[in-house]
Order: sequence, then C-alpha cells, then structure tokens
Amino acid sequence: MKKINSLKILFVSIILLFAGCNNSQTPQSPKNTITTATKSPSTPTPKPVPEHSSEDGEDVEDMDIIINNLIASMTLEEKVGQLFIVAFRKDEKGNNLYEMNEHMKNQIEKFKIGGVILFSENIDTRTQTSNLIKSMQSVSKIPLFISVDEEGGRISRLGSNPKMGITKLPSAKEIGEENDPDLAYQLGSKLGSELYSLGFNMNFAPVADVNTNPKNPVIGDRAFGSDPQKVGIMVEQIVKGMQEENVSAVLKHFPGHGDASKDSHKGAVIIEHGIERLREIEFVPFEKGISADADAIMTAHIILPEIDSDDLPATLSKKILTGLLRKELNYDGLIITDALEMEAIKKHWPCDKASIMAFKAGADILLMPDSLEKAYNGILDAAINGDITQDSIDKSIYRILKVKYKRGLLKNISE
Repeated sequence: MKKINSLKILFVSIILLFAGCNNSQTPQSPKNTITTATKSPSTPTPKPVPEHSSEDGEDVEDMDIIINNLIASMTLEEKVGQLFIVAFRKDEKGNNLYEMNEHMKNQIEKFKIGGVILFSENIDTRTQTSNLIKSMQSVSKIPLFISVDEEGGRISRLGSNPKMGITKLPSAKEIGEENDPDLAYQLGSKLGSELYSLGFNMNFAPVADVNTNPKNPVIGDRAFGSDPQKVGIMVEQIVKGMQEENVSAVLKHFPGHGDASKDSHKGAVIIEHGIERLREIEFVPFEKGISADADAIMTAHIILPEIDSDDLPATLSKKILTGLLRKELNYDGLIITDALEMEAIKKHWPCDKASIMAFKAGADILLMPDSLEKAYNGILDAAINGDITQDSIDKSIYRILKVKYKRGLLKNISE
C-alpha cells in the first residue's frame, strides 16, 4: 500500500509540474509531497497542431511539392546517407563524447547521415547537450533526426542524470498499473516537452511489447503490462502526448518482444508464435499506436519460424516487415531497425549484408550498423548495381522527409 500511495503522489506531482514547467528551460524533478489535483474524466484535450502539419489537403499538397523537389535535387549518395541513424559514444581515446569533434563532423558530412542517437556517454549537462545537438545540426545539409532512448524507469538516458533537470518518469509497468489514459497522455506530453526543449526531435519510445513472459530478460517492467488492450491504450496516449510536443514517437519492438526468453542483444531469439496469436496479443498495441499516427516503428531481432520459414530475424524478414507491418497492419510510416550492431544480427551477417537485407525487407532507417562506412557502401553499391531499386530508395526517402517535415525540420529548406 505504501508503494502505491507513493507512486500516486509522484504521478500527481508530475502532472502539477507539467502545468507549471511546460515551457520552462530548466524543468525540475517532482517533489515527493502530498498534493491534490483535479483531473479531467474525459479524454485529453489536444494541443495545437504543430506548424508543419499535414492535416488538410492544401498542406498535404505543399508538403508533397517541397519533399518531391528536395528528393529531385538530392544525389544518390545523399539519399543513401539519409537511411542511417548512428551513434558517436566515445572519441578515439575512449573518452565520453560530450562535444562534436573532428571525427563526428567528418562522418556527418562525408556520409550525409539522416540522424544521430545520443547515449549517456553524450549527455552531461543541459547546456552541453543542447550545444552538442546544435553543433551537429549546423554541419548537416538536411536537418538530422536527433534521437534518444528515454522510456522512463530503467531506460532513461536523461532522467537518470540529475544534472539534466529532466523529470525521471516511472517505469512503463508502474504507469500501466495506474490504468489511466489521461495520465499516460500527460506523461507523454511532459516527456516530449522536455526533450524538445533540448533539441531532440525523436524518442525511441514507447515500448509497445506485451509482457506475457514473466522471465523475459529484456522487456519486463519496460512494458505497460500483460493485457494487450490496456497496453495499447497506454501506448496510444503516450504517442499522442509526445508527438503533440513535436517529438516523433517510435513504437518498439515489432512484431513483439514481450514473450521472449532470451535477449537479442546477446544472440538469436526464437519465438514460436503463429499469426493468430500475434493478431490476438502482440499486434494490438502496435495497431493502437498506428491509429495515433506514430511517426515510426522499430523492429525486433526475433525469429518467428511460424511466420518466416527462412528463420530470419524480423528485422531482415520481408514477410514480417512488408507482409505484416506494411500490408496487414497498413502502416506507411517509418520503419526503423533495432541496432544492427546487436549480437542477434552481427553474429550471423556482416554489416553491409545485414543493412541490404533489412532495407530490402522493408526498413527505411538502419540504426547503428557495426560499421557505418561498410553499411553505407554496401547500400550504395547495391543501388548502383540494381540490387536495390531507385524507386525503393525514393519511397524510403519520402517517408523520412515526410516525418522531418511534420516535425518542422525542413522549414528553412522549404522557405
């Protein structure tokens, strides 16, 4: 009982803090004091639509013109670079990389990458983090996705650092136990607001996995629970709250990592579920997130032999990414791979081949290949020799630029 009461106090404090600090440049951590708050019993009131919205026909037409003109002006090398989000954790001496060095600058400019993901090795203080993001954006012709894993709970690159002044959100499990859609929306909005204030425009969250295996070594309390409908509602509201603050939500890990008994960071993970089980359990939260217009979905490196008899991880499986996610779930947003440097991938395929396979399977963005140079050159060579078609690259580039447009990143380019 004490734990539940303490958690409710924390939740109320966060909501009150949200109301007072939404536009603050120095948000504070919630105080553990007993407070009362009036909560709306209805669904959350939507915030104003971001400047670069595609809600009406006229803006859709403007967006298409801007994006298609930009694609027409891009070289093949620039297009290939947009397919990658990479990490720069350490410098050549093994020190944490808190400011842009020459290597980082050269990599951004040479490979014309689409985005960067920051880890705790890049995050020290608010000013330092904001300056790092600004310096990276300043050397990129097309503005970068600046992403992070900020789920709350134990996956919190920013909230776990007291110098950042970022609200440390509870775990998804604790949020799910409250079973309060309005609260989930407020937390998503608070998270988005704080990330946006630092210069982030993409968050690899929320986790849409259903935690049906209590012994799952990688998901556990990162999931909102074991009931797919309740998980779906939490996912839907987190997505709405975060994206209304102009930060792209990324659902993970499709087609569902919640029943795994092994960790794909360390090796192959096999799940013996058929399509009916997936439709009944695993797909439900992803469908809810898709209905909320989630900008992106991250793949899982899990093998589902009942779905793909070639025993390919979902990340590399056309039957899963194109057949299920694109066609059955009718999803036309960004598909982002989980990190390609994870053992479930790199133990079995060199990074250039894995990158090609993932792209041909249906992925738009290739996250953290083991070697950016090898992966980039692999995709570029495949495009030159016709193994990857120009049309497929242009479709992925359109999806990437559409999200960047929606998040206001192409404003200066379009003016």
